[in-house]
This record gives sequence, C-alpha cells and structure tokens, in this order.
Amino acid sequence: MHPLDLAVVVVYLGIIATIGLRQARRVKDARDYFLAGRSLTWWVIGLSIIGTNIDTNSYIGAAGNAYDVGIAQANFEWIGAIPAMILASLVFIPLYWRAGVYSIPEYLGLRYRQEVRVIAALIASLFAVFALGVAMWALALTLETYLGWPIWLGVLVSGSVVGLYSVTGGLAAVAMTDAIQVSIMFACGLIIVFLGISQAGGLATFADTFTSQHPQHIQAYLPGDHESFPWHGVILGLGFVLSPAYWVGGQAILQRTLGARSQWDASASMMFAALAKLFIPLLIVFPGMLALAMQADLAYPDMALPWVIKNVLPVGVSGLMFVAIIAALQSSIDSGINATALMITRDIRHVLIKHHDPDADLQVGRALTLIILLGAMVVAPFVGQLGSIYTVVQQGLSLFQGPMLALLLLGALTRWATPKAGLWTLVTGVFVAATLLLGADVSMLYVAFLSFCYSLAALLAFSQITTPLPPEQLDQVTYLPLRTRGEVSP
Repeated sequence: MHPLDLAVVVVYLGIIATIGLRQARRVKDARDYFLAGRSLTWWVIGLSIIGTNIDTNSYIGAAGNAYDVGIAQANFEWIGAIPAMILASLVFIPLYWRAGVYSIPEYLGLRYRQEVRVIAALIASLFAVFALGVAMWALALTLETYLGWPIWLGVLVSGSVVGLYSVTGGLAAVAMTDAIQVSIMFACGLIIVFLGISQAGGLATFADTFTSQHPQHIQAYLPGDHESFPWHGVILGLGFVLSPAYWVGGQAILQRTLGARSQWDASASMMFAALAKLFIPLLIVFPGMLALAMQADLAYPDMALPWVIKNVLPVGVSGLMFVAIIAALQSSIDSGINATALMITRDIRHVLIKHHDPDADLQVGRALTLIILLGAMVVAPFVGQLGSIYTVVQQGLSLFQGPMLALLLLGALTRWATPKAGLWTLVTGVFVAATLLLGADVSMLYVAFLSFCYSLAALLAFSQITTPLPPEQLDQVTYLPLRTRGEVSP
C-alpha cells in the first residue's frame, strides 16, 4: 500500500475509534446501550439506516452480481424499497412507537404469542450471525485483493476494529459512526463513477461497449427462465415480499428509529433514507459494470470492486475508497451485532428465563455482542465456498421473510389475526419455504412469494378457528385511523 493510502486509512480508523469510544462513556443502562437513550435525531438515524442497508454485501456483492448480470442487479434497490420505506414511515414506525417495544420480535409477541416472539428472534439471530460472517468474508476478500492479506488475517483485523467501539458504545456509537461512514461511501462512489467513465474512454465509449459486446447486461429485466433473476420473480418475490419485509420488519433497520428522540424524528428519518435510496444503484452497481467494460479477468465476480479500486483509482483516492469499504463493513457489522444482542437479551432471555434480572441487561448485552462478533468471525472463512455472497444472503432471507411479512401486515392492519394462528403460520411458513428452496430447488424469489402467499392463507384459515386478542390489547398493537392516532412516547 502506498504511504499516502495507508495514512488515509489510519486517520479514518483513529477518528471512528475516538467517536465510538466517546459515545461509550454515555452508556449507563440497557436503554442507552440498545436504544441510545432515545436521543437520536432524524438525520443521524436516516444516515445510519442507509449505512446499515448499504453494507459490504451491497458494495462487494452487488458489484459482483452486476459484473455477472448487469443493470438488472439494480432492481434490488429500485423495486419495492422506496414504497416499503414510506409504508414503514407512515404506518409501522408509529405503531411500534405506540406499542413501546424495543424490537420487532417484541411487537410480534404482543400481537400474537410470546412463543412467536422467541421463534422470530431465534430465526433472525441465527441469520444475522451468518450475514455478519458474509460481511466479514467480503472485506477479507477485498483485503486479499488489495493488500495480499490471507483471509484469516482480514477477518481478524476487521472483527477487531468493529469490536473496539461497538461492544462498549452500543447503538449511539453505531449510529454516529454510521453517519460518518455513509458520507464517505457516497463521496467515494461518486469519485469511482467519474474517474471510471474517464478510464473507460468516456461515456459514449462506455455505453457502446455494452451495446455491442454485452447487450444482455443493459436489460432492466432478465428473461423469465433466467436462473437467478427471472423478471416475474423479481417483481413478485422482491417487489412484494423481500423488500417490504426488510423495511417494515428488519430489526437492524427499525431499531434505529426506536432510538429516536421523538416519533416525528423516527418517521422523518425513514423518509430521509428513502430520498437517499434513489441514488444508491449508481454507487453499488456501476463498479461491477465498469470492471466488465474494462475487460477485467476475475477469478470471482465478487472481486469486481476490489479490482476497480486497485486498477482505476489513483494513489490517495484508492486509500479513501478502501476506507469506504471498511466503512461499509463496519456499518453492517456493528448494526447487526447490536440488533442481535438486543433480541437474544430481551426477546429470548426475558421470555425463557422467568426470574431474569433486568439490571443485568447491559452486562449481558455487551457480553453477547462480543460472542456474536466472535461467532461471525468463525463463520466467515466458510462463507466463500457458498457462491455469490449477494445471492447467498437473499436465499437466507427467503426462508423466513414471507411468513414474517404476512404476520406483520395482517397483525398491524387487521384485528382478526389470532395469537395461535400467528404461531402456527410462522412455524409452517418457514417449513414451506425451506422445502421449496432446499428440497424442490425453487428460485429464492419464488420461494419468498410462495411462502408469503401460503402464510397469508394459513393465517386467515387458522384465525377462523382460534380466539382473537381482547379489544383493549388490539388497540395497542394494531394500526388505528389517523384521527385516533397521536404521538405516544414509549
């Protein structure tokens, strides 16, 4: 690494560590640790949401997939995300605030049964450890390409950097560092666009390369028989299920809004993030297409972005882009481990251990944060054997996002979904999804949609033969008309 690039990286790490550790001094109890003492402003939350969303999987994985399939990869940003974010802002965030919950599983426990809370938290936690391992693998791959580090060293260093502040600082440290990291990511993404087009011979030459040599890469929707991204699967599975489930029920995303200083800040933060979301495809899809246009010979598609950093960017700027990759890693891992620690501490421990000590939540949360981080570091070296990291993560989400979305939508928007029906639907819905994905080898996009349809039907059918919640409980956990809804601080 050039000394100037190294200096940029060292300065960045020093600034992030300082900010994170300063926030750690303000953590006095579990509320401070998991919800930042409910002190976050809308713009900090909005940037943190984007930082959590644009993780290393997005940076590395999306660029790799764009190298493989082209602009169709952008559908993972375009289809469904912004409408779902608006729905979350106007309906679900006010509902979660009125319910006074710390987590999405906690809401499901209030709306259905505590068993639903535990199962939902367990599923989300197991997936989170896997997804965190994916993020670490992606950064380790970048370090191998850029610095020649072995995978194990990249995992060790990346995990240690994140653990330095996230274990002690909690959500406040995570959110504040995320805000800085996202700013860096946007700046570096724009630099790659402008310098990359210049290196490729200009915009006209860049466009002509795809028109003449890779016409399939400029198709917004791929053919219906495409193995990974059939167009109707993208619309049905991604647009109607995976994306809405992520934005209205993703713990790492919604946890930030529950740490807001007011309900207005919580809802406004999601609207702000939705506006920023409009520009994301350009930043994460373009590098993969640039690597293809410049005829990069890659052993793995996921090496597209590291190749661009190494071969396109000048000294100093490449160090800044390397910082952006570190930032993407940090924003995804610190968010994931904090959210997972919260779910295990409150949604699993509080329910299963009847005589738990609430005063011990802070110590338990910090210990779990470290354990989860170490677990992800152990998983990371094995992730690379599974294929494209973006596809692998989406496959994991397809196993449970359909049933979760059905429970959230019908639980929030109707009064007839019953507690027992919610439990049966969650268990059988995940089983149906697993059977389709692992047993029948159905595309993940169809798995998400079909398991969602099944879960809607099952929840409707089971609710006809079981007892609903009392009206006074339903008032707290179902969406009410605007004239009856006011801001209620948890």
